[in-house]
Amino acid sequence: MREICSAYQPISSPAQSAIHRIRANRGPVSEFSFPAYLINLNRHPERLKISSDELKSVGMRFQRVAAVDYHDLDPQALSAAVDKSPKTRIKRDLSPGEVACFLSHLRVWRMIAEGPAEMAWVFEDDISFCENARDTMLQIESGDRDWDILRLYSHKALALERIKPLNDRYSVALSRKIPMSTVAYAISRPAAEYLQQAMQQISIPVDSALKQWWVHGLCTKIVSPSVCAPRQDTATNSTLDGDRRSHKSRNPVDRFLSNLLYQTYLRRMRSLHAADFPRTRKFPW
Repeated sequence: MREICSAYQPISSPAQSAIHRIRANRGPVSEFSFPAYLINLNRHPERLKISSDELKSVGMRFQRVAAVDYHDLDPQALSAAVDKSPKTRIKRDLSPGEVACFLSHLRVWRMIAEGPAEMAWVFEDDISFCENARDTMLQIESGDRDWDILRLYSHKALALERIKPLNDRYSVALSRKIPMSTVAYAISRPAAEYLQQAMQQISIPVDSALKQWWVHGLCTKIVSPSVCAPRQDTATNSTLDGDRRSHKSRNPVDRFLSNLLYQTYLRRMRSLHAADFPRTRKFPW
């Protein structure tokens, strides 16, 4: 996680000038204005405690949202949630944990859609913040929010475009390859309302669904470098890892071919829909 937090390039002089203009026009901001939601399984109070400390460290109040637990879903409920005729290519059948994870985010989106706030922060319970995360997130709240979803974490370096500086360390940018992971993001209320209506039927994991901008049409921007990352410790290892492994083919050749076909499909979709790439928000704030 330290490598992710420290892997950034100094912003160029023209961008520095833009930073000074931004700072000159921004009034003092000291407290978060928008709600934050933390998704946490009832059977993981230790993850809640660690995540609560992380959020307190950046001065962010939050509302805990009880995650949907696949242990509590009967086969009928799982079957009802899964799209039997998916409109997008799937790599493999969803695991029960992936269905539950998607349902958990749908639950949060519904709460945001029904609330009064223009936007909200969403975190999973393995969140860990990088240096200067608080100041950067406050600048996000007070700045130009020309996006529907803003991803706070990326698991790898991405090709970025239309880069706008937030400060001398962090920027907001577009990427045609949206990162995996839903550990931390901001979302506008109209986008949350749209997603909780449009994604009632599940065919792929939630992070994969949010990657497919040619399907949902939402403008997703990325904070670069990441202001947070998933924690790497035994208490907070992903609750989906074992569940996913149990649904993967044991044949490495089958897994390789399945992934190759899926990645080829994603590249083809990005190419076919390049002209429709969403560069600005789909919905007004």
